[in-house]
Amino acid sequence: PFFFFPFPATSTTVRQRPMHNGWSVPLGVHKVICSAPGLRVTTQVHRRSIPVKVKRSEAAGNIGDSSESQQLQGQQQQQHKMQKELIIPPGSYVEVLETQVHGERVRGRICWEVEEEVPDQQPTKKKKNGIKMRTSRLLQRTSRKKNREKSIQATCVKVERYEGWISLQWAKSDDEKDDINEIEEQSGEGVLRGGSSFEDRVTDDDSGPWTEPVPLGVYRINFGGGLPLRETPERDSTVLGKLDRGRCVEVVQTQVKGDRVRARVIVPDLLSPEDERGSSSGGASGKSLGGNTVKYTSGWISLLNALTGSSGASPVPLGAYVVVAEPGCVITEGGRLDSKVKGTLVPGSCMEVVATRMEEGVVRGLIASGGHVTLFVPPGSHRQGDVNRTSADGGRMFAMPVPLGTYQIIQNGLNVTTGISSSSSIVMKLPLNAAAEIVETRVEDGRVRGRVCAVVNEDGSKVVGYDRASSSHSATSEIATGWIHLFEPNQRWAKIICFKGGRPVGGGGRPSRRNSENKNRAAAC
Repeated sequence: PFFFFPFPATSTTVRQRPMHNGWSVPLGVHKVICSAPGLRVTTQVHRRSIPVKVKRSEAAGNIGDSSESQQLQGQQQQQHKMQKELIIPPGSYVEVLETQVHGERVRGRICWEVEEEVPDQQPTKKKKNGIKMRTSRLLQRTSRKKNREKSIQATCVKVERYEGWISLQWAKSDDEKDDINEIEEQSGEGVLRGGSSFEDRVTDDDSGPWTEPVPLGVYRINFGGGLPLRETPERDSTVLGKLDRGRCVEVVQTQVKGDRVRARVIVPDLLSPEDERGSSSGGASGKSLGGNTVKYTSGWISLLNALTGSSGASPVPLGAYVVVAEPGCVITEGGRLDSKVKGTLVPGSCMEVVATRMEEGVVRGLIASGGHVTLFVPPGSHRQGDVNRTSADGGRMFAMPVPLGTYQIIQNGLNVTTGISSSSSIVMKLPLNAAAEIVETRVEDGRVRGRVCAVVNEDGSKVVGYDRASSSHSATSEIATGWIHLFEPNQRWAKIICFKGGRPVGGGGRPSRRNSENKNRAAAC
């Protein structure tokens, strides 16, 4: 099933815009995505409160060989520049421990670790007085090298832990922000606060969001060699097993450990009655399912590298989905497969998935309209004990995600609105055959809507958008942004021509069977 719409890699994953209210902002690891220089950390929830101070990492310079006056001046300068404000740079990963709404912003209490060099406090032994012995020049050079190495090793690295508050996103929705004055500068690099220095620049006054959470939910292991499952968040803890490529797990918690984002996952293991009697694993929990027992193993994996952003697992995408299974998707009130049936979505229906989970080895999705549906059954899932699904359903897709990428406008004068709602203000109209880059999908009244980040005309010229900060909408901005209609079950406004990551729908040269299937799937959407 992943041949049609593969899960996006971490390098090309597009963030899902949060719901813009405090209770829906998840805790755990967030990535800072604001403009330079970064987010200022304050001691209190108020964004104008006293900033958190840290020691400067750079040294004041070697003053051992200078005169006494120069040494005194250097010590005074070093004391003056000993501390600086803690600013989290873009691209960093922080752990959010608590969220509050303050000053129309969602503020998060974070934990941040900084490595600092401190002098070694171990007492040095005094040299014993003895008879001076003649040594060769070679031994003298060797002793000098050893003394130099000892002086270098006299400092040790200590990890300091800081806590404070940063701005995560606006507490108002996009449509509500259209009714108030926008204070975002066209440069998108923030507003100066008081001074003109680099550190006086405010980066939480633009449209936001300023951080994106590392999503929880179902992930698929995509690292070729698999990932080790460990007992604790520490990377040197006991190995419980190995998760092979293609395995689906549910991420329920994230933490930052050094240069890695660690995730606690729940791994479902289906054991036959014979395996269950022979298994003596005390760390696993399970429940009976017909003739079989579903065992759940909990452990920790390295979700991504905080320095490079590379990941060994990719999340099941959220956003708009289209029902593809016959006779449709059953909506249940709860997440369990045996929950009370709420309704049924016929093939071709559009729905918006806001969260994913694993239930009895099946990937389930929470939809925006309420209820849970089955998205797909991972390959290798065999459930003979369930009378509602046979083992042949392993790898079956019940709903397909609407792909991100480049869409071609097939209806002239397509409206671009400021918010997800089609009734929000119109900023521009797209011409026929224009190409729009879609980075997010949502569903409104059964219609799939896409968020545009760039538009190119048929002749290759760039389409500019209106300045949303201007009340007259007379000025233009550098790029066209907003929301457009994509399709609904009986009508289409745009068609996909290139998937996210640059892979064309039809492929170049001789079309392959895989590309043909992708094109047919896109046409069906």
